[in-house]
Amino acid sequence: MTFQSKLSQEKRTELADLVIAGTKTVLELSIEYAVSRKTVNGWVQKRKRELGIPGSPHGGDRTLPPAALRRVAKEKEGRVAAERRAESLRSELADTRTQLERMVEPLHGMQVTLEYYMGKRPLAGVAA
Repeated sequence: MTFQSKLSQEKRTELADLVIAGTKTVLELSIEYAVSRKTVNGWVQKRKRELGIPGSPHGGDRTLPPAALRRVAKEKEGRVAAERRAESLRSELADTRTQLERMVEPLHGMQVTLEYYMGKRPLAGVAA
């Protein structure tokens, strides 16, 4: 009894290429095509061997050494922290702009009053 795959060899190769290129993850394809992650990972490893791409001796899709994986994770944490800080500053800037807009009209009124008392401008609605 042989197992009949619901996906053709060409389709499995295409999906493995998506993972290798970084377009999709093993998990995304596993969910999308209702196959186990182990199966998708097997397709990826087979395709890497066909293309001559070195894989991890521990299986899985860990093609980077542990030090490089830690460095990538640290960089990602830094980017996430920077995005959070940027979002906080954008929010603060929006609040500051709102406060500034609220101050413009009263300041203009104060300027008109000051010019009136300095004799440089007649008060609106008063005949000169």
